[in-house]
Amino acid sequence: MLKKVVDIAHDILLEGMDEQSIAVDFTCGGGHDSLFLSQHALYVHSYDIQKEALDDAKKLCHQAKNISFHHKSHLYFDEDVERFDRGIFNLGYYPKGDRSITTQAHEVLEAIKKALDKLNHGGKIVIVCYPGFEGGKLEAEQIEKALAGLESKWYDVYRFGLLNRHQAPYLIGIEKH
Repeated sequence: MLKKVVDIAHDILLEGMDEQSIAVDFTCGGGHDSLFLSQHALYVHSYDIQKEALDDAKKLCHQAKNISFHHKSHLYFDEDVERFDRGIFNLGYYPKGDRSITTQAHEVLEAIKKALDKLNHGGKIVIVCYPGFEGGKLEAEQIEKALAGLESKWYDVYRFGLLNRHQAPYLIGIEKH
């Protein structure tokens, strides 16, 4: 059986990662990505605009001493992060929270633009897209279209997903040369 897309995203992030890596969880949610990153990186910065999500993440990650939780939008990660090696955006909404609060393509793209400037050479960012809910499909399409235009001299951009399940989550990966 095929792995879940988030597990594949984690596998991609793990390739070439070491105990000196700095990671950013741009969309903390319940903290599962932050916890994963904390087990493999020197330090993790984790962002969410929902206090409930951060509270849940802090409970999940209570033993991890190498995570800073930031109660603010990923748009402002550059206030805290000088350079980083791995990043993840897990788009959509927080399943345990207010489902009307969702990521927005224009904000994600602005954060990605800033992130590409701060991403170290050899660094990776994965974006998990959820086209199966209202707004998620349009968000995924906008992000995919924008990232397809990144200069291939500096970045490899790829997509991994199921061809026969159009509403299944999929990932977009960016690797900086």
